[in-house]
Amino acid sequence: MILIRSIGAAVLVTAIALLGPEGATACSCAFVAPETMLKQSDGAVIARLVRVGPAADPTDFVYRTGRVYKGKPRLRRGRRLVVRSARSSATCGLSDEVGRLTGLFMDRQGGRWHSNLCREVTPAQMRSLDRAGARAADRACGSL
Repeated sequence: MILIRSIGAAVLVTAIALLGPEGATACSCAFVAPETMLKQSDGAVIARLVRVGPAADPTDFVYRTGRVYKGKPRLRRGRRLVVRSARSSATCGLSDEVGRLTGLFMDRQGGRWHSNLCREVTPAQMRSLDRAGARAADRACGSL
């Protein structure tokens, strides 16, 4: 019995050591449907990452705006968009792959756009909002 407890304790200590500080600071996002994020956000776009600011926290991520789903007239297609976020994806900072096309849900705070990794979706997920909106409009028209 003592041997089993000792082995169990050793396994537990090893598991905790393997998780270490990296596990404690890793980003963890709960699933929120894109339709819900759109309702809760001040802005939503598909944009291409052009540049990432210096290795400071927080930092500015500079995008070229493509399709605007929410946030007009502040957000316009083809314009430069600066979004403030944590620098590291381990602390839920935005993806930093320059040239990458992404969908972003953002909030406006202190005159700046803010977002994070949990509010970043694929362009396909963002485009699905068009189809969902069209289906909702069809249902509403059908009920008249």
